[in-house]
Amino acid sequence: MTKPGPSVHRDLAWALKQQAKRTGERAPSVRGADWRLATVTAVNTDGTVDADGIEDIRCLDTYTLPAVGDVIRIDQSSSGNWLAMGVLATVSGWTTLTLAAGYTNPGHGYTASWMREGRRIWMRGRIGPTSGTIADGDTLATIPTAIRPGVAVAWGVARDAGAMPAVCRLEITAAGVLRTFQSTNLPQWVGLDGITYTI
Repeated sequence: MTKPGPSVHRDLAWALKQQAKRTGERAPSVRGADWRLATVTAVNTDGTVDADGIEDIRCLDTYTLPAVGDVIRIDQSSSGNWLAMGVLATVSGWTTLTLAAGYTNPGHGYTASWMREGRRIWMRGRIGPTSGTIADGDTLATIPTAIRPGVAVAWGVARDAGAMPAVCRLEITAAGVLRTFQSTNLPQWVGLDGITYTI
């Protein structure tokens, strides 16, 4: 009986190594899972996104407004499936809103300001004229381009108690103009508290 030569040992060692590699690639306990940051390159009609060359990544139900350019966290399961966990929040902190000439904080409430949280904009504060009342349709401020809603949006907002109920219409036009509409009993101030929209 002859002993196997060195080449047989090498072939057997290589075959065992390949088998172990294939087994490890398929075994969740060996393969594990991973996550990373990725930039969205496409939003698909079925609700999935493409990011960093990976196609059809399913989104969590909390990631409701995916957009191209979003920096998101994606997770890969041990079986190789990808999941978009959501966009990284961009929280700006409160930024003072630049008001139009003739307008200021009326001396109570927050100073008119905005905060960005991801693609959501929050507003707070009060705006009043330096004297008199706010004229119907007058421009109170121009919203910065980066945080404009892109379409006309409007809210019923708090105002001084000169009329009952003490609310009036406040809107942001598609061009970013912040203005009020109140044809009678013109307000002495309006509140931005509670206004929120997505960009």
